[in-house]
Amino acid sequence: MTVHLLKLCVGVDRVEQLTEWGREERGRGGAPVVHTRNTPKRATEVLDGGSLYWVIKGAILCRQAVVGIETFGEGPLARCEIELSADVVRVLPT
Repeated sequence: MTVHLLKLCVGVDRVEQLTEWGREERGRGGAPVVHTRNTPKRATEVLDGGSLYWVIKGAILCRQAVVGIETFGEGPLARCEIELSADVVRVLPT
């Protein structure tokens, strides 16, 4: 069963800003990556076709497919990187 993620897009007012951020990441030779403190508990199900839905200004406005999830460190110092597809897909505002 596919599981999706929901994340607040802090510091972004429009979907175009998120798209620009993705272009900057690719310009450095990589895919867009989101850094979080917690690794999703159902990471294998997220990787099975899941997407990260972005909340911008209080509404879900777009999504990006999750390509990879990697955890670095252990215990309270553990951090997670979620690699996303470069394509930003607009959704009906929710």
